[in-house]
Amino acid sequence: LIVTVLVQSSSTSSSIIVSMVAAGIIEMRPAVNLIMGANIGTTVTNTIVSLGQSMDRKQFRRAFAGATVHDSFNWLCVSIFLPLEAIFHPIERLSSLIVSGIDSEPSEESPDFFAVLTDPFTTLIIQM
Repeated sequence: LIVTVLVQSSSTSSSIIVSMVAAGIIEMRPAVNLIMGANIGTTVTNTIVSLGQSMDRKQFRRAFAGATVHDSFNWLCVSIFLPLEAIFHPIERLSSLIVSGIDSEPSEESPDFFAVLTDPFTTLIIQM
């Protein structure tokens, strides 16, 4: 939460957390909570941005309304998923399930995950 407020980017905070999990610095369970904290931290950023529109009353109202919707969504999601994660660990289990099929042994040819995700869309676009 504090890191996200300081760097004003939940994406940066989330990337750091993911890298720490990959490096074995932190475990998955606390990482999920940290990611949720990053989502709450980003609510400060959008509120600050909306305050930059304070010179024009009409534009400020729209900007602040948009920030409030974003804040409400993040708070609502965290208020639902944090207790569920604390009790049942669905996000941790789902992530473990997803990565369980990945061969963790180094090999000469590692899978190109980006290509796996983008190839179907690229093919579809080319066919158009």
